[in-house]
Amino acid sequence: MRSVATSQVFARVPTRHARERAPQRYSLYTDSDMKTASEMKIPTFEELPIRKDLPADCAWGVFGNDDAGGCLNFLTAEGVVDAARLVQSGKVFRLDAKMGFARPPLFGRAPAEHRVSPLAPMANDDFVHFNTQEGSQWDGLGHVGHVRHERFYNNVTIDEVRGGNAKLGIHHWANKFVGRGLLIDAFGHRKSKGIPVNPLDREVYTLAELKAAIEQQGSALKPGTILLVRTGWMESYEKLTAEEKRALAPMEKLRSPGIEASREMVAWMWNNRVAAIGTDCPAVEAFPSDFSDEGILHYRALPLLGLPLGELFVLAPLAEDCAVDRRYEFMVVSAPLNVQGGIASPPNAVAIK
Repeated sequence: MRSVATSQVFARVPTRHARERAPQRYSLYTDSDMKTASEMKIPTFEELPIRKDLPADCAWGVFGNDDAGGCLNFLTAEGVVDAARLVQSGKVFRLDAKMGFARPPLFGRAPAEHRVSPLAPMANDDFVHFNTQEGSQWDGLGHVGHVRHERFYNNVTIDEVRGGNAKLGIHHWANKFVGRGLLIDAFGHRKSKGIPVNPLDREVYTLAELKAAIEQQGSALKPGTILLVRTGWMESYEKLTAEEKRALAPMEKLRSPGIEASREMVAWMWNNRVAAIGTDCPAVEAFPSDFSDEGILHYRALPLLGLPLGELFVLAPLAEDCAVDRRYEFMVVSAPLNVQGGIASPPNAVAIK
């Protein structure tokens, strides 16, 4: 989710009653009770939570009391090998936008800074200073907690996140983000059907549309998939003038498409073992969103299911190539920053066909 400082965003959320009551205490299994992910049967979404005293629709404890990977646990060594078999042409598509592509940055975030520093007469170093959510990014599990339960994924508290984020830091993902990718060209699907769509307005791509696009592509959603959804926002933004980009940068001016933020949507992704979802729009779900509504996708995905959300990916070139060879699956390799306690990271991702 892309926003101004967290305190500014959630200032709109009516939490007075939450502050007046003592926070709910949730208890997960002890380490001795837990089985490894390979030893246990993964419950369906309808069977969640694994304990009656845990929040509804949460996957806390499914992968262990100390798990920091969430749905990335659906990526396996066998899945990496299968994904490598999808490489046929050797084409590589970078999924990150250039750092600093949004001028000014969206939602009032600080711009990236880069300077070259002389090291010796014929040698240089350089320094890069940036907000990890300034451009293309994966939301880490310490990014957004649940507005009502006041917990992050796997029962982690705000004090634990702000006190170093040892439990949910992005460093836990350093060597986890490799597997089969599948593009759902929702934008292309609408265009092929003659359905009008304005990628710079608030448009909702429904679950039914995503399923129809998969069927039209001749694709299949398999366990352990890194899902990429094209909405058309990024390519439309890049065509704007500098003045038009300045006009839509503030949070109150930004409008964008995104996927349906429903219980049925997250149930579909969990039951199909989706490992992560990345989109070419600013928030994955349609924006603006009502941050006081606990039914928005960010609350359903990050704190309850541990489902990584990726935003502002570059998907148009990949979609064009997929439309030509009719192959919408590929290998995805993403190496998030190995920052201890990190909240988010540029994807550093490529799709390899």
